[in-house]
Amino acid sequence: MSLIITFPKGAEWRKWDLHVHTPYSLVHHYTGGNEDLQWEQFIADIEALPSEFKVIGINDYLFIDGYRKVLEYQSKGRLQNINTILPVIEFRIRKFAGHKDFKRINFHVIFSDKLPPDIIQSQFLNGLGGKYQLTPGLSGISWNGIITPESLSDLGAAIKKSVPAEQQHKYGSDLEEGFNNLNLNEEEIISLLKENTYLKEKYLTAIGKTEWESLSWNDQSIAEKKDIINKVDFVFISSETAEACGNAKNKLKEQMVNHLLLDCSDAHYNASATTQKDRIGKCFTWIKGDPTFNGLKQIKYEPLTRIAIQDDRPEEKTAYNVIDKVKFVTGDNINYFDGKAIDLNPNLNVIIGGKSSGKSLLLYHIAKTIDPVQVTEKLGVVNEKEYDLISKVTGFDFAVKWKDGVINKLSDNADSRSRR
Repeated sequence: MSLIITFPKGAEWRKWDLHVHTPYSLVHHYTGGNEDLQWEQFIADIEALPSEFKVIGINDYLFIDGYRKVLEYQSKGRLQNINTILPVIEFRIRKFAGHKDFKRINFHVIFSDKLPPDIIQSQFLNGLGGKYQLTPGLSGISWNGIITPESLSDLGAAIKKSVPAEQQHKYGSDLEEGFNNLNLNEEEIISLLKENTYLKEKYLTAIGKTEWESLSWNDQSIAEKKDIINKVDFVFISSETAEACGNAKNKLKEQMVNHLLLDCSDAHYNASATTQKDRIGKCFTWIKGDPTFNGLKQIKYEPLTRIAIQDDRPEEKTAYNVIDKVKFVTGDNINYFDGKAIDLNPNLNVIIGGKSSGKSLLLYHIAKTIDPVQVTEKLGVVNEKEYDLISKVTGFDFAVKWKDGVINKLSDNADSRSRR
């Protein structure tokens, strides 16, 4: 039986950035001149990310057009350095913090990449129609409808008409103002996610830590403050440093609330904007698992062993001490072995099989290829014979490839091998 294994090494540490806005986002600061140039630079920035970046969350406000655009680039052969691109939609919900600026909590829905954009649009976004609460101070303005760029622009136009003419220069476009003043109810969002057949088990949720922190701890808000953070799967933050993210996590622990904190870029700027915290590539989150939506689900249950917030790759080992892959070499003689390489994980590997299925054979040849002198000595101690496939299989050999590129072969001269 031949198995197709997408990630043959199993769980590995990779960087995941689940909060990347696009040039289609209602708020962004990407440069490049016209829209096409902005997109080209945005895609180029992602393609230029360090090799450890393998999962990106395309996170735009209210709409999924940016994710669609990214998939178009991917379909044309771009973004080959990224294993998985997840659609993430961000909402501002009707939880207000502060008295002057009315900061709102950012609520994120992370969808499986197996959900087509059309399904997310029809089964989720189109279900968010209705009458929504507007920012305090907008009394007398009503709005009721499906959320679209056109309807938000209508709302923004109504808001701008309600202010004196001499003040209107302080406002943005109709679309921006409509977005800035629309607030959703997270209970309705969660209810829709849970009840829709097409969406069940294919989404995760998160809130923004910075805005959540602005909610005051008082008799009126403490229950609400704890409720909103404890009912989501993750908490997103964009930290200046890995240490700052660690401090934020510790504070959440002290407050005895959900502290499954993931650092993300919250990118609104190009990678070249090095003075901006929220830029492409500024992310400290490492996740150990398959770079898939299910791999993300798994960290909910094993956060201590699968999440690391730091600059460098966790558990990094010296390359010349790590075996990358091994292979039985038999040329065209596939009656014994298929000649495919067996990838090994730099951490835990498990060889599973029934009696006489080849477990000892495999381990023997790995050891014999690396350090034949020691193998001969140890087998002599326990009075065991060595395997002899060279005389039985025409063209037989065995190869061990190390992470630094060095290859040992069973047929090599024993004196030429220095690793143990």
